[in-house]
Amino acid sequence: MSAPTSDEHRPRRQARSFSKKAPEVRRQELIDATFRCLCNHGSSEISVRLIAAEAGVSLGMVRHHFRTKDELLAATLQQLSDKVQSQTREALALPDLTPTERLHAFITACLHPGALDAKYVRARFLFWSLAQTNETIRTVHDRIYARFEKELRGLVGAVAEEKGLTVDLDIVTLAIMALLKGIWVEWSLAPDRADPLKLAEQILPGLDGTFASLAGSARQPSGS
Repeated sequence: MSAPTSDEHRPRRQARSFSKKAPEVRRQELIDATFRCLCNHGSSEISVRLIAAEAGVSLGMVRHHFRTKDELLAATLQQLSDKVQSQTREALALPDLTPTERLHAFITACLHPGALDAKYVRARFLFWSLAQTNETIRTVHDRIYARFEKELRGLVGAVAEEKGLTVDLDIVTLAIMALLKGIWVEWSLAPDRADPLKLAEQILPGLDGTFASLAGSARQPSGS
């Protein structure tokens, strides 16, 4: 009988059943899976088990990166917000914009399909609903909207200052936010009919008209 070869003495390596990925990559995959689950199943049906199945990982892998479902949902909401903020920052970085042009650029960026689509808007509405009953989501929601409102309020204030107007910044800012949400509603309900940028084209002249009307009132002598 021939002696065994050296290869026969080598221990066979067991094939790994999973791929090793960096923590940030795995976290991103779980956030992406959560987003898809929200869009496909809604917030009432979502669970860690469902997210794990969608991502193709074990429940233990999910819990290794996110302690709770709420923590994973909060991370997903934060990423959705970061997409909008990235677009607005890019729009406002354009050189030589007047205050009015900056306000227009900000509003348009909030509706630009570059990073946003009907699924994105649907997910945001689901998060708005969750924020009413889920304290973790509410905390992230309030932080996001405080930042958004502060930035928009600053842009409105710059336009008012440019035109020498005294305006109720809170009211004008909230009105613009309400208009944006209205467009998002139409976009989510009828994505094939509602072009967000075309809808924005209808809003911006009206907004300019509001400032023009305020300017006219300011120049009008009192008692006339």
